[in-house]
Amino acid sequence: MKMTWLMYRKEMLEMVRSYKLLWIPVVFLLLGVMQPIVYFYLPNILAASGDLSAELVQNLPVPLPSEVMVNTLSQFSTIGLLVLVIAGMNIVSGERYSGTAALVLVRSVPSQYFIISKWLGQLTLLVISFTLGYSGAWYYTVQLMGPVHWQDGLAAGALYLLWFAFAQSLILLFSTLLRGSAAAVISLLIMAALSLSNSLVPSWFSWSPARLLSDAAAIFAGIDFSAVAALIVTTLGCLLCLAASTVLLRGQGIPDQP
Repeated sequence: MKMTWLMYRKEMLEMVRSYKLLWIPVVFLLLGVMQPIVYFYLPNILAASGDLSAELVQNLPVPLPSEVMVNTLSQFSTIGLLVLVIAGMNIVSGERYSGTAALVLVRSVPSQYFIISKWLGQLTLLVISFTLGYSGAWYYTVQLMGPVHWQDGLAAGALYLLWFAFAQSLILLFSTLLRGSAAAVISLLIMAALSLSNSLVPSWFSWSPARLLSDAAAIFAGIDFSAVAALIVTTLGCLLCLAASTVLLRGQGIPDQP
């Protein structure tokens, strides 16, 4: 436990020095606040552009607060996910190819502590970034569009947070196996395949981690659903990625200490 804590502190210190703890939360905050602000001022923007008649601009439908929140979460699942993949694609491979991982692992640091500390560091970055961006979106949606039911907002946010945690676990796994860009591409392809399959045949993939995204939208729409299977599979997927990352790291010729 002490070793994991020391390695976790090292991860957080590296994030501070590389400014990841600054620019990634800022990106999520901008993504979060832009959506309600754009929706609120959209009639003014269109009127100023002069491309639409005043009557058409006045009759533009005003989105519900729940629709704004769903669209904001959708932004997080595309641009936000891309940012997280780019930030984490070298998390293990970068240290492995630079020799830093070997230096750490030969100093009585077992591979599982090395992997868990990496995962916890990335999870901390994710929680800070997502909470900041989601809170900003929630605040501006309430101020500009109307109230958001707090139970719906918290439940939908928790499902998205678990989806992102699964994505980060997947990135960690492929970063242990491949170089940075290859790990990023394969991780994004798998996440896209999961999302696409759940969209095309939702009845076949009720267990898929991507089901959490549609369940979050269903919460705001007031649709009944059961996310138990997806929650279990996603949690097991995270644990499986961590275990596989540890095994792969041990098998790469870096001596592990008992």
